[in-house]
Amino acid sequence: MEWHADRPEWRWTWNVIANAGTSFYRSGVQPFGTATQQRGKVMPMRGLSIARVFGNTLVVSITLLVAASAYGQEAVDDKVVTKSAWEMIKHGGPTLVILGICSVATVTLIIERFMYYRKAAGNADEIVNKIKQASTMSEALAAIEHAPGVAGSIFRQTLAAARDGYSPEQIEQLAQGYVTKELINMERFLPQLDTFVTMCPLIGLAGTTLGMIKSFSIVAAIGMSDPTKLAGGISEALVNTAAGLMIAIPALFAYNWFTGKKEAILMDMEKGLSELMVILKSSAES
Repeated sequence: MEWHADRPEWRWTWNVIANAGTSFYRSGVQPFGTATQQRGKVMPMRGLSIARVFGNTLVVSITLLVAASAYGQEAVDDKVVTKSAWEMIKHGGPTLVILGICSVATVTLIIERFMYYRKAAGNADEIVNKIKQASTMSEALAAIEHAPGVAGSIFRQTLAAARDGYSPEQIEQLAQGYVTKELINMERFLPQLDTFVTMCPLIGLAGTTLGMIKSFSIVAAIGMSDPTKLAGGISEALVNTAAGLMIAIPALFAYNWFTGKKEAILMDMEKGLSELMVILKSSAES
């Protein structure tokens, strides 16, 4: 069967995916540079709603499943009949349904973290240079008012504390508190993503083991008079292992990428904060 982009079911599938993608883009994380001032404190804007990302991911997943099922039902040759995605899920058993839920949750976490880290990146050296060029604390705050990323948010809060008259030692303690708070946000959902990396292959292996037990139980009952039943049962059982690996492999890549981004942001931010504290202590002594 040849694929035709102008088929009605494929046009419908593409429209749903495009609408979901637009929703992802429009619901992106608010820039860290757009913090608001409330009662003298810097209040960061809210991030991307995890529930909204999960809903959009679920819609896309169901759409792809329906499209694959329709494609599989029509992919019939004179000698070979290709099973649809829905038939494979039914034969895969409840384990494959669990893996389907895990896949939606994994994609949701990956999208949410990607949107977060896309906005969290900043340039601490550029922020420090702007602060050095300012002659007063107010000018320094105005210069980095729209500085992007986690570094911009922390530097604004640190300068605000210096402007309010805190001592350099107190400012350093406050800055460490700001870093800890942002570190919690950067590590959000990463343990859950790491759990899916380990758990999904194990769930798939458990499903395959149960399927193999079922297949050999059939062989023990009816003998080897029809080997195709044993081969068919084994192939259906292996679907669970394949599904678990297909979820875990991209999740592992995403987890390592997010961890690398987190470490890079932290190193850049700590370097800039050290230089900022030297500037603030020098200003306090002079």
